[in-house]
Amino acid sequence: MGEEVPLSGALLEMLDAVAAARGLEAPPELRVRTLAPDEMAGAYTGLYNEDQREALRQGGALYQLLGYVEPGESLWDVTVSTAELVAGFYSYGNKTLWIPNDREAFDLGALSAEERETLAHEMLHAIQDFHFDLRASGSVATTLDARLAWTSVVEGDAVLHTSRWSESSTLVPGGLGPGRDLLLLANLHQVVDIPPQVLRVFTFPYVTGPVAVEAVVERHGVEGLNALFGDPPDATAAIIHTNLLDTDWVPEANVDLLLPADAIAGSLGEGWTESERGVLGEFHLMNYLVGDRQAYPWPAHGYEGRGFRATETLVQRAGDGWQGDSYRIFENGEERVLVVAVRFDTTTDAGQFEEAHSLLLARTRSSLEGPYAFATREDGFVVARLEPVGRTVFFAIGTSAEVARAALEPLVGG
Repeated sequence: MGEEVPLSGALLEMLDAVAAARGLEAPPELRVRTLAPDEMAGAYTGLYNEDQREALRQGGALYQLLGYVEPGESLWDVTVSTAELVAGFYSYGNKTLWIPNDREAFDLGALSAEERETLAHEMLHAIQDFHFDLRASGSVATTLDARLAWTSVVEGDAVLHTSRWSESSTLVPGGLGPGRDLLLLANLHQVVDIPPQVLRVFTFPYVTGPVAVEAVVERHGVEGLNALFGDPPDATAAIIHTNLLDTDWVPEANVDLLLPADAIAGSLGEGWTESERGVLGEFHLMNYLVGDRQAYPWPAHGYEGRGFRATETLVQRAGDGWQGDSYRIFENGEERVLVVAVRFDTTTDAGQFEEAHSLLLARTRSSLEGPYAFATREDGFVVARLEPVGRTVFFAIGTSAEVARAALEPLVGG
């Protein structure tokens, strides 16, 4: 697939220069292939094997319930749509990088600034892979939240050091978690119809990731950054609040015990089974609260001095003090419900999340019934909330108010 370019001459010199900017030796071998720009998306999605594709086709319930995508849309649909943004990518499964080229032959000297940056960015991934074995490094990240934190280190490193190599940045990198063996650079100047929630997932590791990486390098040098590949952060909270990277902080254990699966399934009734469980993390909870608004409440590389709007500040406060969470999804035919428990550092932090949750749902059709507050979203899903229990917040999102209430009933009172 694509035309292979020999790693010699000016291309080899560029690889050495990029590696020097990163403070590491260049890999002795690297496969470089070029493709026509209009073939990049197909090549990227073509590297997913059938098992990965099927898993993505079956996935999507979490994104639907959080309001990221329309009901019925799968993660494969999301992957195909975001592939339109691909400007270049590195596959650590194939030890190969792909870059666009619409000329008859590859000529490094004829590349535009954007094309050279794309090439440098993907070279950095190859350098990381040679020194740290990205497949092994990423294998320790077993939850949605931990995977995003790991990707933030990998892509944050590549963005920061590509920027330092080139002293300019014209592309915004991006990627989506399910592409396990693929790391890409995305051109967000290209207009595509992607929901804001998905776009924030796509860009977070590559916009906020460099902020965290730069903080580590400033405090501990490149050795501190290298250490993160062997011992990645446990949660996106450590990417958002970089001071946590200097401590032995880890998310609170056993939060999943707050969501007894048997009791919840029993309350929902016959035919209900648990289909998914995991950890959302601070990023996804904040992203859920922002919804389809055009906002970015996290630190952003190159925008350290920017001001935050009222909604962004509200969401920031809602995320503060996150100590861990657990989610479970239950399904019965076309019916489904997401149940979430979040632990915060203090009761004040829990109250701030609940306040933001309530305010950001204010434009929905809402009602109060006993201890439950219901809000019906435009997509038809119903959010059910309880008052915080100490420093713990519970909420559910289901296909109906009855389903959401039944999922929370075993949790009422603690």
